[in-house]
Amino acid sequence: MNPFDLLTDYTYTQALLGTVIIGVCAGALGPLVLVQRQALIADAIAHSSLLGLLGVFLIVATFGFDGRNPLLLIAGSILTGLIAVAIISVITDRTVIHRDAAMAATLTTFFSLGMLLLQYISRNPIPGKAGIQDYLLGNASTLTRADVKSALVIGGGVLLILSLVHLKQSAVVFDAPFAQPAGIILNIVRSLGFIALVAITVIGVKVVGVVLMVAVVIAPAVAARQWTNRLIPFIACSGAIGGLSAVLGTYFSIAAGETAVGSIPTGPAIVLVQGLIAAASLTAKKVRSTHVFSS
Repeated sequence: MNPFDLLTDYTYTQALLGTVIIGVCAGALGPLVLVQRQALIADAIAHSSLLGLLGVFLIVATFGFDGRNPLLLIAGSILTGLIAVAIISVITDRTVIHRDAAMAATLTTFFSLGMLLLQYISRNPIPGKAGIQDYLLGNASTLTRADVKSALVIGGGVLLILSLVHLKQSAVVFDAPFAQPAGIILNIVRSLGFIALVAITVIGVKVVGVVLMVAVVIAPAVAARQWTNRLIPFIACSGAIGGLSAVLGTYFSIAAGETAVGSIPTGPAIVLVQGLIAAASLTAKKVRSTHVFSS
């Protein structure tokens, strides 16, 4: 496959645009998730979104409407993602159960319900159900213009809001005891962070799937962290790595379908590229550290 086909073929172009938007947005959000050690909650949001997505699809399709409407699917996913975050907070605040255990229990419960719903949809004659299983591992080739526009609007909106509250967000993340006396409302700023994480995670599910979405958020941040200690360059570098990984992963996924290897889902292809970049970055930092120490 010629790499320039990604820019000339309509289907490939939609796939490329969608994955790059998701890669950049998720990568830019990754540093905030990483420094706050919220990787598991990102995973819980991704897995819980499957239930809302399929629930909305089933309800809308049952009444004879278009169950694949991207805005409705996103709304359903965001709803269950926020419910999952709320349940985790309630369990953590009102019981003796630790946060990691609460997240693990919520993740598995919501994902199990989502898988049961997926089986029900797969085994019954429901209009528009073809390809619904792609939400597990992602399939960028099914992205439509509406999907790309939704991702651009939501992702761009999230990044814009976070950039406007960047200083407050940084204060809350790195120095919460200082932020509260300074008049920064901690709960509001933290809630904005959670909403941003839910939104980015949800719009990325169709591209990389619920199983691997957390890797698309965390892996670019892990790689970028090896090259800088400052927050703004950290965010910019992570977003760039996310975008580059999306381009390479999309190309490898499409190109593999034209070889004897066979089709590779978009999600695993992108995550594999991100994993290789993260591993190379970790190795490079180790080599640099060894060189500095020896000299």
